[in-house]
Formats: sequence, structure tokens, C-alpha cells
Amino acid sequence: MSGDPVTLMVMSTVVSAVGQIAAGSAANSAAKYNAAVARNQAISARQTAAENAKRQNRIGKKRQGAARAIDPDKLDLLEDSAMEEALAEKDIIHGGEVDATGFENTARLEIAKGKNAMTGAVIGAGSSLLMGGAVAGGFGGGGGSFGPGSTTGGHAVGRGLRASSGYIS
Repeated sequence: MSGDPVTLMVMSTVVSAVGQIAAGSAANSAAKYNAAVARNQAISARQTAAENAKRQNRIGKKRQGAARAIDPDKLDLLEDSAMEEALAEKDIIHGGEVDATGFENTARLEIAKGKNAMTGAVIGAGSSLLMGGAVAGGFGGGGGSFGPGSTTGGHAVGRGLRASSGYIS
């Protein structure tokens, strides 16, 4: 493909900037999805813990009933058993809450990742546009430091290009 180097540079710069924005947007979308999944896992952890605590309560009541049937005069043992069963229920709820908090923290982290991806994409796209504009300006004879005849040296972008003839020597 042949063409004016400035036109090709501008096209390349625009494509690069659009690609960076698209990649940042995709990363942001993926992060939002992951955050939603983590939030759902937090809800599920709480619901599971609540159901497991109910189950534990039923089991505890059965144990207490069986203990009363064996020896109804030992109230201190029944009281200890009731306290142990209540503690087991609280442990289950606490475990579910700890899991849910972890999932919620993951959701917050994913949202931050998505925002950072978008910020990076915008900065990268802006940088590409600025660099492309600087290089294209140098090719157009606007006195840019990257163009033909540049005295800055060390930058190979503009070497060998002749803006007036449109070909690479």
C-alpha cells in the first residue's frame, strides 16, 4: 500500500487510539461483570449461612428433646446444650458473613480495575494522538523536531522520508 506518509501516519494514529479505547472499554465491561458475579456470590453466601443456621437450630432442638427424654432432671446439661447450639448457629452466620464480605471486596476491586483500565485507555489514546500529531507535523514541514532534517537525532521515525516527493528513500 502506498500513500502520503502523513496520511498514513494520521490513519495509524487514529486506529491506535480507537483500539486503546476499545480495549479499555472491554476491560471495564469485564470488570463490571466480575463485580456483579462477586456481589451475587456475597448474597448467596449470606443466604446459605442463614439456611445452614436454621438447619443447625432444628438439629439442636432434636438433640435437646432427646436429652430431655433420657433425663428430664438435668436442666444444667440442657442449658449447656442450648448455649452450644446457639453458638454453633452464630458461627455459621459469622462464616457466611466473612465469605460475603470477601466477595463484596472482590466486587469493589473489580470496579476499580475497570475504572483504571478506562483511565489508562484514555491516557494511552491521547498520547497516541499527540505523538501522531507531532510526527505528522514534522513530516508536513511544520518544523517539528521529529521530521526530515531534524537535528535532534536518535528518532528514526522521520529519517529518509521526503515530504515533498511522498516516497521513502
